[in-house]
Amino acid sequence: MPNDAVTTGGEPDNTKTTSTESSSDRPREITLDDKDPCGLIPEADWPKLDIKGRGEQSEEPTLKSPQCYYSDVGNVTLVMTEGIEAWTEGNRNLKVEDTKPIEGFPTITMTNEAGGRACFTAVDVADGQYLLTTATPNPNDPSKPEKCDLAYQLAESAMKTLVAS
Repeated sequence: MPNDAVTTGGEPDNTKTTSTESSSDRPREITLDDKDPCGLIPEADWPKLDIKGRGEQSEEPTLKSPQCYYSDVGNVTLVMTEGIEAWTEGNRNLKVEDTKPIEGFPTITMTNEAGGRACFTAVDVADGQYLLTTATPNPNDPSKPEKCDLAYQLAESAMKTLVAS
């Protein structure tokens, strides 16, 4: 499994205040507690995402959150240790951009300004929680979608499952 852990640039900057207020932009709150990260991408979506089989569940070490790893595709992580504002208001080493909302939920994309193999999409689902997808497609396979498109597609697929639950 490649080491594409989320890098936060060291310890959080505790001198900044972050909002823990409910996001008025969310259509509703979807908590991630007791959800299975490997159960969020329906098998019907596997072919279009180039997923070959069930993912491998583990804990994302930096965010201490459950994740599911799909070989040559990426990860789906259920972040329950911080809110999405850690990216939008925090001091992280990735470039953050607003992205088209998914299922009406605020969504951002994060990339490494120096390039890199991974792209991240985060969806604000609840206070102190967000869905994070990481795309790490094989860069030598031209048939794979662009990494940020793939991260967004993973998040779309997972969010359809979350919204329906």
